[in-house]
Amino acid sequence: MIILQTLHWVQFAGTEKVCVDLCNELSKEHTVYLLTNEKIKSYINDDVNFVNLDFEKNRYNPFFLYKVAKIIERINPDIIHIHNTKELEIMYNARFFMKKKVPIIGSRHNPVLKKKFALADMGVAVSDETRIYTNAKENITILNGIPFKDATEFKKRDKFTIVGVGRLAPVKGFHTLIKALSKVDFDFKLNIVGEGEQKQELEDLIKLLELEEKVELVGFVRNVQDYIYNSDLQIISSNEEGLSLALIEGIFYAKILIATDIANHKELLGKDLVFDNSVEAFVKKIKEVYENYDKYEQLFIKIKEKRENFSIEKMVEQYVQAYKSLLK
Repeated sequence: MIILQTLHWVQFAGTEKVCVDLCNELSKEHTVYLLTNEKIKSYINDDVNFVNLDFEKNRYNPFFLYKVAKIIERINPDIIHIHNTKELEIMYNARFFMKKKVPIIGSRHNPVLKKKFALADMGVAVSDETRIYTNAKENITILNGIPFKDATEFKKRDKFTIVGVGRLAPVKGFHTLIKALSKVDFDFKLNIVGEGEQKQELEDLIKLLELEEKVELVGFVRNVQDYIYNSDLQIISSNEEGLSLALIEGIFYAKILIATDIANHKELLGKDLVFDNSVEAFVKKIKEVYENYDKYEQLFIKIKEKRENFSIEKMVEQYVQAYKSLLK
């Protein structure tokens, strides 16, 4: 099967990682093309055919759409898989210049309704919660998966180590997490792994609360599994999610993971590992975990038994089935 994946690059975050992992795994048995910004090249393996395209162009510009149509005709894919609504409009509008109408499948990564998503022949929600916002002609759910990587052990710290993983943006709730940790009565080290537009704001907050020795904005890393594995506690502080890759990574690598009570967090983690989205609730739950660590570690061991549900192999198998269903 020839599969054309498209990605409107913003920065390397959750959607980009899902797309890259999917391309790399699919390329083991299929011919895969990835149409996106050249910044992605260092993340894909040699078997993925990279095609440079700037999706910032006007999606209604006929000259740009004609160029896209010619690229698609040259690749001659069996299926087009988009990961963003803007790409969907471009791929759909490019059909005007093409003889062959290639089926389009779109992944809905975030719980946000986009009317134009209805242009897709099939929509894939990454969780049952995001399926509410997936309004294609036909809609299914495929949970995100990740490739397993061995974690490397760091030098042991003498402080209680906490990790947060995600884009530095208000929706990820890191400002609430930092405020909450300023109120706990035990020594700790918080590593926040990720990049984003809120970096300066978070740096200012850390300085204001005099937490420079306790909170570090690590930036983007390729070995996120090592930071999770070497922490005593992973916290997901988001205000909204589709199906968080950080949560899946936590199920694979964390000793204990707790999360805000949003999306499908309670369904996946159980009521004892989720908490309300407020500073007070953060403080209460973090102190509970710290003071009853063995109890929470045992609770989370049971959750980790679900990790096979989030393997990259299972995700790819389900996507291939979806592709084939559109080719019948």
